[in-house]
Amino acid sequence: MKNKKVKIKSHKGAYLLTILFISVFLAELFIYAWCRVQCVQTGYAISSEKDENKRLLALRENLSIEFERLKSPNRIAKIARQQIGLIIPKPEQVIIVP
Repeated sequence: MKNKKVKIKSHKGAYLLTILFISVFLAELFIYAWCRVQCVQTGYAISSEKDENKRLLALRENLSIEFERLKSPNRIAKIARQQIGLIIPKPEQVIIVP
């Protein structure tokens, strides 16, 4: 009778050890999968931010070119003559202030 009780107790320990081993293995598997998913999502986020950065740099370049074109002295003089009606003063109209 004692032999049977010892065998049952030893099997319980083996079952518990197996369940513990499988639980730890599954927990590590889920943690590894979660880490990989986070890495992939971070990679996608970095890629989209790089694309946005390229788009903004191109926009900044275009705006810089547009700004230089708009502040051109020839353009400003043309607008002053046509839209506002300004003209270059004649020499007798110039008064030098000391």
